[in-house]
Amino acid sequence: MLLDGQSVTNIAAASVPAELVGTWLAEDISGRGVMDFLQTTLEINDDGTYSGFAGCNSYTGVFSLSSGILAFGPVASTRKMCPPAVMDQERKFFDVLKTGLSWTIDGTKLLLAKPGATSGLLLARHDI
Repeated sequence: MLLDGQSVTNIAAASVPAELVGTWLAEDISGRGVMDFLQTTLEINDDGTYSGFAGCNSYTGVFSLSSGILAFGPVASTRKMCPPAVMDQERKFFDVLKTGLSWTIDGTKLLLAKPGATSGLLLARHDI
């Protein structure tokens, strides 16, 4: 089920940079940190799909990459309920993914942010 009620269409990225592909673990969401021991992940695949675990629910979707902007398509997610603090962090995570994001990799860190912004979603490379 899509969170916004839309259908999923494949908007696969034409050329996804190899350094962007992989599993990333959220370390900060919009400058507010993340809950300790809550494994919010984002897996970016070279076929234009993304997936992960948002803290309570698993999710999947498709993305496009154009002119350095990463645009995540509608999110399909399981619909479990968790404690309010977990659901709040999950909502904030999904909210960040709703906007077109620039991306920057510095070592093992990935920053996804609105163009020109210095905070957004900070993730660390995560080997599962």
